Amino acid sequence: MAKAVQAYEVATGLKAPLWLTGFKAAFDASKQVPGACQGVARSVHAAFTQLGGQPEYVRLTTLADETGKRAGYMMFKMADGRDLRVTERGFHVVVRMKDRIYDAFTGAGGLSWQEYMSSLGARTPILDEAVSAP
Repeated sequence: MAKAVQAYEVATGLKAPLWLTGFKAAFDASKQVPGACQGVARSVHAAFTQLGGQPEYVRLTTLADETGKRAGYMMFKMADGRDLRVTERGFHVVVRMKDRIYDAFTGAGGLSWQEYMSSLGARTPILDEAVSAP
């Protein structure tokens, strides 16, 4: 992504627009923390929209456990084997563009829905719903 921003600036002689730098920043490791998903989703959605795509927000929520309390933790298994905490509240939002899912954990290349969901885990089932805003 850094090279894409640099290429844009060299080719146009202009500073990269916020939507492009925001897209780059969305995949930074500092965004791989609980609570960052909505800002990341907005940045990714804005970039794909600027590029002429039709991205959609997808809300992921956990079901309540046997006590009736929402099981809040979701974890994501990274390619290097680390398990990173996605949320502590049972809520996460990602962007779907065509057949790929994007968030801070996927990197700029995204993952297929199946790859993403096989890397995401929680103590209870995870529900998905397309929504109009993160």
